[in-house]
Amino acid sequence: MQTLKEQEPDAAPAKPRATEGRRGDLLFAAFLSSLLFAYVGFVLAVIWADVAWLARPGASPGEPSGIARVFSSEDALQEVKVALILSVVTSFITSILAMIVAIPSAYALSRYRIPFRPVIDTVIDLPIVIPPLIAGISLLIFFNQMGLGILLEKHLHVVYTRAGIIVAQFFIASAFCIRAVKAAIDQVNPRFEAVARSLGCGPVRAFWQVTLPLAKTGLMAGWIMTWARAMGEFAPIMVFAGATPLYTAVLPVTAFLNLAVGNIETSVAVTVLMIVIASATLLLFKKLGGKGYIW
Repeated sequence: MQTLKEQEPDAAPAKPRATEGRRGDLLFAAFLSSLLFAYVGFVLAVIWADVAWLARPGASPGEPSGIARVFSSEDALQEVKVALILSVVTSFITSILAMIVAIPSAYALSRYRIPFRPVIDTVIDLPIVIPPLIAGISLLIFFNQMGLGILLEKHLHVVYTRAGIIVAQFFIASAFCIRAVKAAIDQVNPRFEAVARSLGCGPVRAFWQVTLPLAKTGLMAGWIMTWARAMGEFAPIMVFAGATPLYTAVLPVTAFLNLAVGNIETSVAVTVLMIVIASATLLLFKKLGGKGYIW
């Protein structure tokens, strides 16, 4: 008993050590969280700057605000309206075409051992990582200088036309779509397909009736993000399809053209509109259970 009593005081210093450990954890968590909140605050401040600048009163008494001047100009409203409709329609067509390519491609990447897999993965990722301006120049060279591209241009007439908007969007967005769809298919356990095959389903039926229904939420989220990605394309469209107002000027191009000629209010109004569309798209993406990563 004496020996046990003599050992009890030795255990007392453990409490300050535990307290110091908890204090260190709190300080570390506070440091990391402060960086996170600082970045989020910076993003919100930049967005708020657009809104505040657009809503600010005029320089002289009685002068309307920036947003009021935009709404009072029929030419500006018409330009924004045409750009919005053009962006929505072309990006919708692009997203559908991208899904048609992405679903079988992503399924093959997810389920099969494809030869030269690293090379194929690299080629798929190239449109995502190369500078957008380079993508537009490359498309322009292909459709004007290469034999196959010249033949396609002869029948499709895509250079400097509205069809060229879809081609430029598709070149970038389809690669993104393949990655998004693959992430959704990867979450479906291949055993479900194996069970369906053991019950007499062929590969096509198992694909349509098992894999796609189980991955439909992720597929919808991927389609929405692909649509948003196509909506935001700027440089490839400007280089390949042109920047003609009321014809090939989508929303990002319209914002740039108005900024270039000094129509700051219209440019910022288009900017705020695109931020609202992007925010709504992200909320819908999260609502459908989309993940914050695609690789």
